[in-house]
Amino acid sequence: MSKTIFVTGFGPFAGHEERNASWEAVKLLPDRYLYKGINYVVRKLEIPVTYEAVNAVVPKIWNEKPALVIHVGVHGRIETINLEKCSYTSGYCRPDFSNKCLPCDKITLANGGAKCDLLETNLDVESIASELSMVRCCCSTEVGNYLCGYIYLKSLDFDRDRSLFIHVPDINRPYSSAQTRDAIAQVMDRCIRQLDGKGLL
Repeated sequence: MSKTIFVTGFGPFAGHEERNASWEAVKLLPDRYLYKGINYVVRKLEIPVTYEAVNAVVPKIWNEKPALVIHVGVHGRIETINLEKCSYTSGYCRPDFSNKCLPCDKITLANGGAKCDLLETNLDVESIASELSMVRCCCSTEVGNYLCGYIYLKSLDFDRDRSLFIHVPDINRPYSSAQTRDAIAQVMDRCIRQLDGKGLL
């Protein structure tokens, strides 16, 4: 396993054409994260809001055997930082930002084995949410059936121990990009500590 942490944000899409709050926060994260004397490289990627981009990028991320992968997306109807517990394998029928659809709304899992309705992260999101102090944070099971849910499902299919999705509110509703960045950094830190506690680093 490499000492690399990937954090992704999304690019523009309908309703967020000028800037996406997820990427505006992610790009402000530091390039390094120090834990127990080890410098982790923080790789920040802006992902186009298309199924094709997700299909291309997610396998490349996991081919590098990262310590942790956090995907971040904007949710225009929340005012909290939402840690998503799971993603679903069906319902993906909405056209992406390039106006393309998936061949069907039921996702075939490449690595997940038996057929199932959802995949859930093994990270203890309830514990992480309770520890964040600077922002209001909660757990959610409503990642949605668009690109947020799709990218999360793809990563969970690779590794449920090291995958998490965070939904963030729009910029200044109520948090600035810097405040959202700090919250993401706090979540990243808690995830790494959990993985260390399980002997997965």
